[in-house]
Amino acid sequence: MRKLLSALVYSAILVAFIPFDYHVYLEVALAGLTLLVLVWGVAREDIRFRDFINPYTALMFILFIWSFVSIIWVADRPSWITANGIIFISLVFAVALSYLIKLQKFRHYLTYVIVGIIVLHHLVAWYDVNNYMGYVTFNPVRLLENYHYYGVMTFFGNVNDFALFSLFGLIFIMAWHPTKDTIESAGEGKQSEKLSLASFRTFEAQLGRVDWLLIAFKVVVSLSCLLMIYFVNARGILFAAFYGIIFYFLLHIKHRWIRRLTIVGIGVAAVLTILVLYTDIMDALWGDGSFVIRYNLIRNGWNHLKSSNFLGVGAGNTEYYMEHFNYHYTGGYRVMHNWWMGMLVEFGVPFFLLYGLYHARVFLTSYYWSIKYNSQMGKWIATWLLGFIVAGFIPNTLFNFVWFWLIHNFVFVWFEYRASSAEFVDKQANLDFGLKGQLNRLSDWLERKLVKNLSE
Repeated sequence: MRKLLSALVYSAILVAFIPFDYHVYLEVALAGLTLLVLVWGVAREDIRFRDFINPYTALMFILFIWSFVSIIWVADRPSWITANGIIFISLVFAVALSYLIKLQKFRHYLTYVIVGIIVLHHLVAWYDVNNYMGYVTFNPVRLLENYHYYGVMTFFGNVNDFALFSLFGLIFIMAWHPTKDTIESAGEGKQSEKLSLASFRTFEAQLGRVDWLLIAFKVVVSLSCLLMIYFVNARGILFAAFYGIIFYFLLHIKHRWIRRLTIVGIGVAAVLTILVLYTDIMDALWGDGSFVIRYNLIRNGWNHLKSSNFLGVGAGNTEYYMEHFNYHYTGGYRVMHNWWMGMLVEFGVPFFLLYGLYHARVFLTSYYWSIKYNSQMGKWIATWLLGFIVAGFIPNTLFNFVWFWLIHNFVFVWFEYRASSAEFVDKQANLDFGLKGQLNRLSDWLERKLVKNLSE
């Protein structure tokens, strides 16, 4: 059963990241089969509710229910059906990943699959760049001078989507290592095999030797990710990449006061730069038609949110309202171009606050793990979440893309797996507010009511 479930998850990942026309229908079919396998496993008591009920799957379940309930007030029902289908796919694979992530072999192979997908997209991207250049000879000077001609998208439908994927690839590759991650015990400098996470570690191999071939691979792929973001002219995502890299390396500074002084110094320098160049920055922004359109999209979204009594316009209905009730000029654009504002406008203030609190919990806990335990996984998650704060404002829409929801699942399911390990949880990092205990009691109740009663 585990092999079947793993095969379905891997198939969904490949279809999502190497899409074709109408691939969503195949994703729905794969999600339906996955759900049947999960139900079969629960009925046979091979899978327990505790294996997949966690704060993230609970959040996704709430999103699915709220999205489904919005049928009462949505204006565009076909778009509502599409949006609910995407959320259903995400929820099912979040549950499946929550169960499979506990298996060390699956975690190990999953990271290889992610790395393989990143490399594949960048090989295709460099082929596209070569075609745009119009000749075979590699010329670095001309390559950089003519960057604005590259509309590199690979299998994505938009250059900003590919740039966001490259940002994820950059941060993932920086943190990844194809061996175990043994976490340093706080204050002792020792290694504890009990506190290990397969497939995340620093550059050094377990024997203490530096793997130069691996370092070269990571550097080449990381540079490729940065160059592709630069080539597609995704300025916001490029900014997120640079401050994400700075933040990632700040997490490697072990001395507390040096780290704090460095952060303060960077912050002061950034504030002084903004104050000195404030007029030039604002002139440049307001002179940029793309910025003005994005600003007006936010203004329109806010108006639609107010008209919904702050409950949201309903799943998949933002584009309908943007098209039919356009208060401010947007150049014909109907898509929000903003993950955060899209989440707020579609699903309303209550769910957005819940979603924001969950993000804050994951970021703060991951940051704590990075500092106290020198955890590469913590550094990966904290850096990605910080980078996505800005990067989430750039792509045109992410709600209808299964590939982004799977990235969403990778990050948060991996976090919940590590947070569920008793050895890795201490009182200082306990930010679940008793939620873990409540979900465990819910899992036990479901076991009694749904499984044991049926078996009797």
